[in-house]
Amino acid sequence: MISDDNAFLMLKRRIFTDRGLDCEQYKENYLKRRIAVRLRATGAKGYLDYLNLLKKNPEEYTHLLDEITVNVTQFFRDADVYEKLRSAVIPRLLKAKETVSSRTIRIWSAGCSSGEEAYSIAILFDDTLGKNADKWNVRVLGSDYDDRSLKVARAGTYQDLELPKNINASRYFTVTSSGSGTEYRVRDEVRGKVRFEKINLLEHEPRRHYDIVLCRNVLIYFGREVQAKFIQALAGSIMGEGYLVLGKSETVGPEVSRVLKPIFPVERIYQLVPEPRLGVGRGRNG
Repeated sequence: MISDDNAFLMLKRRIFTDRGLDCEQYKENYLKRRIAVRLRATGAKGYLDYLNLLKKNPEEYTHLLDEITVNVTQFFRDADVYEKLRSAVIPRLLKAKETVSSRTIRIWSAGCSSGEEAYSIAILFDDTLGKNADKWNVRVLGSDYDDRSLKVARAGTYQDLELPKNINASRYFTVTSSGSGTEYRVRDEVRGKVRFEKINLLEHEPRRHYDIVLCRNVLIYFGREVQAKFIQALAGSIMGEGYLVLGKSETVGPEVSRVLKPIFPVERIYQLVPEPRLGVGRGRNG
């Protein structure tokens, strides 16, 4: 007879094996509460019963991961990631660009949902560059497969935002207060740097020649084999020695470690490993 505690442990291990979500990052009581929602919804009698359900019906993972991760997007989500981008990644990238006399920076926010991440990275670059922002051509692509999310993203209007203290809301948003709350509309200067496109990451060829690719809290919805293919494809969309930013719950498996190296493991920021040079050329970008 398998005890409830052992069944819970088995379930956590199965979630990690099948979807790569490390349940140990969550407090146990929180995790049990979130899983209990799915137990009730599916009629499972316990963790072992639910574990068997997952084996028979892998589609249930979509509902389970939504419940566990509470996949709420917001501006500057995971502030430590954006701070590391500001303090370390962006300065490195600017220096690398200047060595090849380039002033263009291309960023892809893959799985951008309703647009907050795409706008956040555009704002971050503008704020970091400061008075030199006009000297750089920063372009951001936000992609998602959900039409409703993309409609919100293109409208660029949000309610009651909580922005970092160092971000001047009035500089990047038109702020309107009413009895129903405060409305923030992304200013045209930012919107002009960001475009949105419907892309199914499982079917489309990856976009090419990006300096930074953000794909956060997307991979956890897929099995390990698909995750590996995803990361390979995302790595192929990065040029030079650019960067891949994953979600806090996601990791790069050993099968792709030869093309990506973790430069800031805590923040899940990776850098593309350059291919061996042949003379003065570079194999990856021609």
